Amino acid sequence: MKGWMYLVGCLLVVLEVAAQPPIALVDIPAGVKESRDMEFRESSETFEVRAGLVFIEAYLNGVAGMYVVDTGAPGLVLNQKPEGENDLEGRGVTGTLAVEETQVDQFQLGLVQFRKLKAYKIDLSHLENRLHCRIDGLIGYEVLREMEIVLDYPNQVITFRSGNGWDIDRESGAGFTFHLVNHIPVVEASLGKRSISLGLDTGAGANVLNKHLGNPYRAKNSERQRIRGVDRKMKNTMAVQVPVAIDGLELSKQDQEYWLLNLSQLHIDLDRPIDGLLGFPFLKDGKWSINYHTSRIRLYNP
Repeated sequence: MKGWMYLVGCLLVVLEVAAQPPIALVDIPAGVKESRDMEFRESSETFEVRAGLVFIEAYLNGVAGMYVVDTGAPGLVLNQKPEGENDLEGRGVTGTLAVEETQVDQFQLGLVQFRKLKAYKIDLSHLENRLHCRIDGLIGYEVLREMEIVLDYPNQVITFRSGNGWDIDRESGAGFTFHLVNHIPVVEASLGKRSISLGLDTGAGANVLNKHLGNPYRAKNSERQRIRGVDRKMKNTMAVQVPVAIDGLELSKQDQEYWLLNLSQLHIDLDRPIDGLLGFPFLKDGKWSINYHTSRIRLYNP
């Protein structure tokens, strides 16, 4: 019997309207952290934003490719078709797909180098076709977990720092803690009088909210859309304006558009429920630090 590699939430989902953004959220069962050979040097690299996703050049076994920096992914995901019999099977909100575990000899991100790094093969060609761009893979938690990453969206620069180097006085700005749900950095927020938990997902081209939480807001501003999962199946959704609030952030961050999706499967597969995702519309105007070592997120002052 095949094991499950849970691809929960909305795995690389693309709205049928071509201009609408994708969402990348991938999960695998929690286990022992991978041991790997890592050589770290602080560095800064430019990135491109396409459909709300952060694309950076990285090197797999010395070959350059374009990868999505995705805090919603468990580790290094390669856009390759699984071959032969596989021990893992992926599952998204619209169906299942094949996954194969592999190991890469060398992977370089900026001046950070990894050797003998575990990775997963998933066929992402459908996403490439929809977005009309090259996608060699996703860079997630197992690659980033010992770092502080600083994403400067206005200037399109990403910096990789040592996770031990956090300096609270280095620059002023709003800061708050996060906790990991499996591999996803999750912050606490409020929606009206309700407390909710939201994953910070740089691989999400849109904000997402569990469908039942958006019910009171549908009549105000709802627009029905259709989405297609990585397995090509279709699903209906809609987007609404909801006043999500996070302490310490300005009001402009607290009334944004969210897609409403049924996240019940997400609740089953993760260690604890989350209520949605904070994606590109939430992140796009700021300079953000995500420090996995200290479990802190900061929005720097402009």
